[in-house]
Amino acid sequence: MPTRPPLFRPSQYKGKQQRDREHDAKRREAKPWRAWYKRPAWQAAREAQFNRQPLCERCLAAGRLEPATVVNHRKPHHGDWSLFIDPANHESTCKPHHDRDIQREERRLVVKEL
Repeated sequence: MPTRPPLFRPSQYKGKQQRDREHDAKRREAKPWRAWYKRPAWQAAREAQFNRQPLCERCLAAGRLEPATVVNHRKPHHGDWSLFIDPANHESTCKPHHDRDIQREERRLVVKEL
């Protein structure tokens, strides 16, 4: 079986791993509160929310029973610790609702603010 010829890569070419590392560093600098999700206080608040409401609240409103896998912030906290950890601001959702519907709603809010 023939071997593939070597690829030419300019010296300034960055591999995927390097690009991913730089992207993650920029995200950490732009939004330092992303590290809060690793804190024990958040893990406890998340677990408490799942104990209070183990089902997706949006699926329940539509008459479906789906387990919640994500705790969403009803109002985006943008670095406000008290809003971040406030149980009244937490909503149990399934991953599809969080990744599709809620992210779409948050993008609309950002556009309206501009």
